Amino acid sequence: MSQFKYDFHHYNRFAVVKVNALTAAAVLFLSRHVLTFIVLGIALSRTRLHVQDAFAGVLDPRYMYSDIPALLVLLAMLGRHPSSGKAIRLLWRYGRYLLLASAATYFVLLARQLGPDPMRYGWIIWLMILGSAASVGYIFLSPYARDVFREFPDPEPSKDQRQQR
Repeated sequence: MSQFKYDFHHYNRFAVVKVNALTAAAVLFLSRHVLTFIVLGIALSRTRLHVQDAFAGVLDPRYMYSDIPALLVLLAMLGRHPSSGKAIRLLWRYGRYLLLASAATYFVLLARQLGPDPMRYGWIIWLMILGSAASVGYIFLSPYARDVFREFPDPEPSKDQRQQR
């Protein structure tokens, strides 16, 4: 019997479950405001971007606050290796809840700006709401995503521990 729950190609070189495309997409989607501004800032650095009313809930800088927890998870995802410190490990362990906080903060900020009347929301806003809900739903309902956030590579042994071997 194998000690692993999934096939070998689902594990990285540190013998922990790899971050799959859906988990990475959920983290990136919940970081979309900051990432969009970075990409647009680079691409359109010499022009002025005029945002139409349909995009009011998508590209408003106020929504960057909701991205902060998701960006922390993104940093932890990129730093998921044995030499990572305690802070990265802690962020990864609570990553699912940070993503939930990111989506909830987005919903609160959206309701504050556009009001609680869903008839005022455009179709792009509804896509953003659906995408946020689907991202959090996948992160919390998928057994694979749960296993991804449960595992982190074991820390590298310190110099003293290596010398004792």
